[in-house]
Amino acid sequence: MNSSIVRTPYYGADTTEIVERPRAACADEDPELFFPIGDTGPALLQEEEAKAVCRRCPLMESCLQEALERNEAAGVWGGLSENERRSLKRRAARNRAA
Repeated sequence: MNSSIVRTPYYGADTTEIVERPRAACADEDPELFFPIGDTGPALLQEEEAKAVCRRCPLMESCLQEALERNEAAGVWGGLSENERRSLKRRAARNRAA
């Protein structure tokens, strides 16, 4: 037997220690809140409501990062709208090119 193997507990492992994972703030919200139709009037208010939920979420940064990696084209993810994510990606591309 190899005694150099170190086993660490993983999520879901049988341990006496309970692993607390942060819960997304949007989990209790209507998903439609995060997908406003249009970008004027009531849709802007809906977008701001969705962003307010994101701002109180402990997973906001990872949500945004994952949305950028998946190229999410619609909705509010990680506190940013579709246009804001596109702008962020353009800036990042310009910075890489410079």
